[in-house]
Amino acid sequence: MMRRHRRSALWSALFLAFVLLPASGVTEPMSEYSNRFTWVTIGGVRVKAEVVDTPDKIYLGLGYRLDLPEGRGMLFAMPAEEHQQFCMRGMQFAIDIIWIGRGQVVGIEGDVQPGETRALESPEPVRYVLEVKGGFCQRHGVKVGDRAEFKL
Repeated sequence: MMRRHRRSALWSALFLAFVLLPASGVTEPMSEYSNRFTWVTIGGVRVKAEVVDTPDKIYLGLGYRLDLPEGRGMLFAMPAEEHQQFCMRGMQFAIDIIWIGRGQVVGIEGDVQPGETRALESPEPVRYVLEVKGGFCQRHGVKVGDRAEFKL
């Protein structure tokens, strides 16, 4: 009888852990900057991307960071589909900016250097922008027209 009670208590505890923890967000993977991650597949290459979707986080972006590991990126989920403008405020390393519209790459600003002063604008209205380490698109053959897939 005692063994059955322990087993029942164990199953109850496991059930609660699986039901309650995901609802609390505890198990959702987060970056060291408190941004949630998602996987982005772009041109057949997977990138582990931090998702930013609030005005403050979008404004900060990758600014003031010292580096971005290969295979990582930042996915900007903008509030509206429109022409987006980005700048290199506070950037310490080169990036590729990938403009994403209708599930595909619609433009690329490749190997943009930290000292760049011009505003970088999407070639057409987009809602999503992916930033990756400079030269990524060239190294992996990512080009305009490639599929871009992710879940938010």
